[in-house]
Amino acid sequence: MKREYNLNKNFPLHISRWMPSIYLEPFHWHTSFEVGYCLEGEGLFYFEDKKYDIHTGDVFVVSHMEKHRAQSDPLKPCQFHFLKFEGSLIDGGDNELLAPFFMKSKYVVNKIDGGSQVAVQIGRLLRDIWNEVQGQDRAHTSMIRGLLTQVCAHLFRHYANEIPMEEWNRSLHAYKKLQPALGVIHHQYHEHIQLKHIAASLSLSPSRAYHLFKETMGEGFKEYLTKVRIHESKKKLSDPNISITEVYLSCGFQGHASFYRSFKQIVGMTPKEFRNDMLTSYP
Repeated sequence: MKREYNLNKNFPLHISRWMPSIYLEPFHWHTSFEVGYCLEGEGLFYFEDKKYDIHTGDVFVVSHMEKHRAQSDPLKPCQFHFLKFEGSLIDGGDNELLAPFFMKSKYVVNKIDGGSQVAVQIGRLLRDIWNEVQGQDRAHTSMIRGLLTQVCAHLFRHYANEIPMEEWNRSLHAYKKLQPALGVIHHQYHEHIQLKHIAASLSLSPSRAYHLFKETMGEGFKEYLTKVRIHESKKKLSDPNISITEVYLSCGFQGHASFYRSFKQIVGMTPKEFRNDMLTSYP
């Protein structure tokens, strides 16, 4: 189990060298956007009900809150540069360059083959970001922001050519329209949020707000809210000084039973098992 961490509030970006386990671990997800570049090796990458082979040079794009997991080939374990970042780094988060990270279209393919020009370009940019993060030279955050914008621009061009224009424009318009509702959820997940609050933020009826959310995010409002709350609870469970009761109450759950049931269903283990696993893996 990987340690949970928070992106830096002042510069919400993290890049790591990551080697997936040879064993198939539970699905996980992040609220941040992700891009991975395979440096070497082979394996398999799973995105909900989709599966892709992993080869050296391949690029993988992980949508916002998309369940995923990877598995290394035991004989040729794969290793990645994996970049996680918040959309706020790209012109405040409203830029259309972020479209590839929230598209819920049947046309979206998470893998970009390593033999393509765009994969080579993105791989080079991720290596440059890695070097900037390691070097910490003057103005490195400005340099990283510029490199990140180029990564997003290459992805935007790639997917804009792959997805029918009508579908692309529809998804982009729907996501921009949904932004106020997503803001409410991510800032007020610990409160008693109901569909009527989401509808009010969008100036829509509850029925229309529900359908817009479902069509745009690929899941209902309640399911999405629960995933956000579970994601936040995983961060807090890494602190052994916070009781499990304090964790679920601070994340918006009303009771022990609903929290345990949702956590086990989404994470694959109980909150106590998750905490013990983290504490024993990282003394």
